[in-house]
Amino acid sequence: MFGFIKKSLKGIVKKFEKPVDNKETEKDKEEIVAQEKVVEKNNRSSNGAPFLQSKKEGTTTKLKKTKDKIEKENEPTERKDTESKDEIKEIVKPKKRGFFSKQISEKDLEKFKLELVKANVSFDVAEEISDKLKDKDGRNIKKLLRNELLSLLEQDEFKIETFIKDKIKEQGNCMVLFFGYNGSGKTTTIARLGYLLKEQKIPVVFAAADTFRAAAIEQLSAHAENLKIDIVKHKYGGDPAAVVFDAKKHAKAVNGVVLADTAGRLHSDKNLMEELHKILRINKPDLTILVLDSLTGSDILEQIEKFGDVDFDALILTKVDVNEKGGAMLSVKQKTDKPILFLGMGQEYKDLEKFDAEKIVKKMLD
Repeated sequence: MFGFIKKSLKGIVKKFEKPVDNKETEKDKEEIVAQEKVVEKNNRSSNGAPFLQSKKEGTTTKLKKTKDKIEKENEPTERKDTESKDEIKEIVKPKKRGFFSKQISEKDLEKFKLELVKANVSFDVAEEISDKLKDKDGRNIKKLLRNELLSLLEQDEFKIETFIKDKIKEQGNCMVLFFGYNGSGKTTTIARLGYLLKEQKIPVVFAAADTFRAAAIEQLSAHAENLKIDIVKHKYGGDPAAVVFDAKKHAKAVNGVVLADTAGRLHSDKNLMEELHKILRINKPDLTILVLDSLTGSDILEQIEKFGDVDFDALILTKVDVNEKGGAMLSVKQKTDKPILFLGMGQEYKDLEKFDAEKIVKKMLD
């Protein structure tokens, strides 16, 4: 899970948190020793005396004394003297190396941005994350990334079980309507939420309002039988709004909640979108949930925009456990301020995980 985005994030963190390679340090030492030998040799040829210093003296002291000595000698008319001075200057000012890399360069950020886009993060979000790292100290990069990801993913807590219980207490029933495009895992998500609510002792009624797709009614009926949940269904080709209406009456009789399925529409299908508006207008659901397939990639943002016409209240992302890219989740939160309630994980009814920003960021970075 989150393989691509984890690789992108951990790659840039490793680059700036990784200590300098010991081999590079040893190479620098060898270069300094070699340069010292050249200076000693030139000093011998110009003065006729060996270059001797106390072993207790550090390299910097040696080089300073050598430089001072040469500067007191005759004018640098000979090429050897000039070369010696140049070589000494190079040694006096050795290449600086820190234990950690520091400022994050533009080149690093451009590469990082590209890696995020490859992980299904939208370009705008990738740019936003990269801009927050600009001119920052690379030694703090993990903390900076953690804060930025949390800022993107954090949301107000919404407890759907409490919401449903309050609605039932207030009006005798509650209705939750689900919609999304074909193949998003909508029907399975309804079954999983039904399982969760039943565990909370809340009476549940399924509404098989997808009268368009072949086998849709049978699929939801199979879940209802497995979970021992009531289901209201009509014939294929029937009016979906009427199915939801009848389910709502049944839920009121048992003091429960309706979980209503709808046709697995594409957001580009005008007729199906009009049907959805009719269901909303007639039944006035208490909560509308857009179900999105996390594997969809960049198209997920277009779906959010199109379904925004029906004013959904919350989202559920499915197939997150097999999502190797993972970046779409960041894009979703940047596109809409509506809460993500759950993440679809695994194959069992219980595999509906509550959205937790802290937990997700930890999985991405650690």
